[in-house]
Amino acid sequence: MKLVRYFFLLLSISYLQAETVVCSFSILKDLCAQLCQGVEEISVHSIVPSSADPHLYQPRPSDSKLLAKANLIIINGLNLEGWIQHLINASGHNCKIIVASENITPRYLGKLPDPHIWQNPTLVAVMIDNMANALKMTFPQYTSAFEKNAISLKATFAKLQRDITELFASIERSKRVMLTTHDAFAYFGQCYDVTVLSPHGISTSDDPSAKDLKNLVTQIRELKISAIFLENLSNPKIMNVIANETGKNIKGTLYADTLKDDLSLQDTLWYNAATIAEAMKNA
Repeated sequence: MKLVRYFFLLLSISYLQAETVVCSFSILKDLCAQLCQGVEEISVHSIVPSSADPHLYQPRPSDSKLLAKANLIIINGLNLEGWIQHLINASGHNCKIIVASENITPRYLGKLPDPHIWQNPTLVAVMIDNMANALKMTFPQYTSAFEKNAISLKATFAKLQRDITELFASIERSKRVMLTTHDAFAYFGQCYDVTVLSPHGISTSDDPSAKDLKNLVTQIRELKISAIFLENLSNPKIMNVIANETGKNIKGTLYADTLKDDLSLQDTLWYNAATIAEAMKNA
């Protein structure tokens, strides 16, 4: 009986001492997991599952329990997670919170910052530095692993940017116009000289007015846009209306606020870029 009690005591000590990082959504979890590669002592979690929209997420009681055991919380910031502070307060836990978008100057749509910085590999490199610094401060015993992984990870995004730039170099400028469900690809557009239009605003909760839709349909006709895409987490209703009004076909599904299947962020960004480029080339 004493051995059984001792066994459960060891389990409880191990649980209490577990080194845990909680990220707000799946893209941050992926980057953090890559930074923690080889450090088996650290467990990385995401509050928002990959099947849910981080703009509209409704926290659950289990999320407070997850936060309560976190050594470090990583959020995107820039108004992406409007629900996060209430959740942190409700958890009653006071640990370090790092904002991955720190030191990044965002674009604004009206008074709201655009949070979709992960669509630009150059900005992802800044996010990686912010996250790696936070990990080193929280878990200094693994500093060498974090530094090594950060260098390797930033190199993959630098290569990705070169590859995507080359992908679009062969597409004439007049064809580099696209339409997506919500305004999530502006950083992508800035990076690769692509004009991006959308019926929704920065958040998927922003519904367009009838006037906005009419103006958008006019733009699509005038610019002869054929690269029209749905997003995996968005309601397709408005995009289908636009496709019917313009006589255009929807060319595929993009991943704006989450990862594609079980792919990394690098592979998801490449999938998006290749899908967009293919539609533009065949326009």
